[in-house]
Amino acid sequence: MANLTYDDIIKSDDLNKIKETFSNQKVAFNQTVSIIGTEAVTKRDKTGEQYQVETIAQYKVEQHNVFDPQMRKMKIVNAPTTETDKNGEPVYKLTLVDVARVGIPFQELIVNRRVGFMLSDPVTTDILFSKDTEEEKALLEMVDRIQNDNKCDYKNKELARRMMSEMECAEIWYFVPNTDPDIKGQYTLRMKVLSPDLGDRLWPLFDEVGDLIAFAREYKLRNIDGVDINHYDIYTKDLEYKWIQRDTKWILDDQLNPNINPIPNPVGKIMIIYYTQPQPEWAKVQSMIERFEMVISNHADTNDYFGNPILTVSGKVQGFAAKGEQGKILELENGAQANYLALSSEPASVKMEQENLERFIYTMSQTPNITFSEMKGMGAISGIALKLLFLDAHMAVKSKEEIFGTGLQRRLNLLKAAIGKIVDTSLKAASLQVQLKPVITPYLPMNETEVISNLSIALTSGIISQESAVEQNPYVADSESEMERITGEADKQA
Repeated sequence: MANLTYDDIIKSDDLNKIKETFSNQKVAFNQTVSIIGTEAVTKRDKTGEQYQVETIAQYKVEQHNVFDPQMRKMKIVNAPTTETDKNGEPVYKLTLVDVARVGIPFQELIVNRRVGFMLSDPVTTDILFSKDTEEEKALLEMVDRIQNDNKCDYKNKELARRMMSEMECAEIWYFVPNTDPDIKGQYTLRMKVLSPDLGDRLWPLFDEVGDLIAFAREYKLRNIDGVDINHYDIYTKDLEYKWIQRDTKWILDDQLNPNINPIPNPVGKIMIIYYTQPQPEWAKVQSMIERFEMVISNHADTNDYFGNPILTVSGKVQGFAAKGEQGKILELENGAQANYLALSSEPASVKMEQENLERFIYTMSQTPNITFSEMKGMGAISGIALKLLFLDAHMAVKSKEEIFGTGLQRRLNLLKAAIGKIVDTSLKAASLQVQLKPVITPYLPMNETEVISNLSIALTSGIISQESAVEQNPYVADSESEMERITGEADKQA
C-alpha cells in the first residue's frame, strides 16, 4: 500500500481511501487570531473547514459575533414586574434585557471594492505569439465567443468575490451539443461556478512540484422525490469518476447517460480551474472590525439610556402638567428638587476610537474610502492626482493578479485545448501555436476634460495620429465608425 501512487488510489474501489488522500493533501488556510473586546480567541486549533465556515459568517453581516448572545452578553437589570407587595409597591426582579447590536458590513465592502477596482474594466486578451493565419484568427474568435456565451465578464466578478470571501472556488467546464447552425462544431462549452457557500466541498490534489493532478468535488443533488443524494466526482486529465451514495453505500454511478463510468476526458486537461487564497480579504483588519462593532453597539446602548432627557426628582411631587399643556408647571413640595439627568461631557474618547478604527480598517486593507462625504470637497482632480489617490487600491489589484490571473491564464489554455481537440478539430494546429495572456486593468476614474485636452495638444503637436486620438477619445464608442464620419465630413468640406 505504501508504494501506491495517487493515480492508483484514485482508480481503486476504496472511496474512503480516496477521500482521505484528497483531504490529507489539501493545503490548510492561514488561520488568524480574532480579538473580541479584551479577549483573544485563537482559531489556529480549528480545522480548515471550521475556519472557512467562520470566514463566510464574517462576510455575512447578519452572522457577526455582535449578534451572538454568547459573544455579546445580554444585560441583567433589576426591572419592575406587574406584581406588587403588601404595601402596594411594585416588585422588582432580576431580568435579562437585550443590548444594542450594530453590525457593520466592512468585510463585504472591502471585497466589493477590491472586485470593483479589479474587474470593472473587463478582462482583455493579449496575443503573445501567433503567425496571424486565418485559423488562428478563427481560434481567437471562438475563444472570445465561448467566454461571451458563458457571460465570463460577470462570472469573473463572482469568482473573484467568492475567492476573496470564501478563500476558494472553482469553475467547471463541460461540453454540450451545439444548437446554433451558424457556428461550426458539434459541441460547445459551458461553465458553472463552484464554491463552499453554494454547497460544494472542493478538494484539489497537487503533485510535489505544485501541478494540479486531480480534483474532487463533493456535493448533494435533490432527486425527483425531494431527497438529497450525495455525490463525489473526481476529475483527472484522462478520466472523470462519478461516485454516488445509494443505501448508505458509495458506488460508481451506473445510471449515467451514456452508461460509461469513469468517463474518458478527450481534452487531456482537468476541466476545472481552481482559485484559492490563504486568508479572506479582510483578515488583517478583522479584529478592528469586531472592536468597531462593539464600540458602536456600546455607544448605542448609552444613547438608549441617556439620549433622551430623564427627569429626576428628589422629594415629593404634588402634581404634573398634562402632555402638550400650555405653560406647564410641575408642583413640588417644599425642599423638593427636579433636574434633568444628562452626561456631564461628550464621550470624546469614544468618538476618537471610532474614527481611528474606521481609518485603520480602510488603510490596512488597502481599501479606498470613496464615500460621498469623503469625496465631495475634492473638486476636479487631475489625472496624476487620481492615480496617486487610488495607488494603494491598484497595488492591491496587482498583488491579487498573482492568484486570480493564474486562473484566468489556465482558462485560456483549457479553452484552446478543448477547441482544438473537440469543438473544431480543424483548429488543432492553431490551438497549439497561438499564445494568449489575460490582461487585468485596474479601474481608474477619468478626468475626461483633461484627457481630451491632452489628446488635442498631442494631435496638434504631431506626436499622435488622428486615428489614435479618436481611439482614445472617451466620448467615442466606435473609433472606426467615427473615423469614417470624420473623413466623410472632411470630403464634404473639400
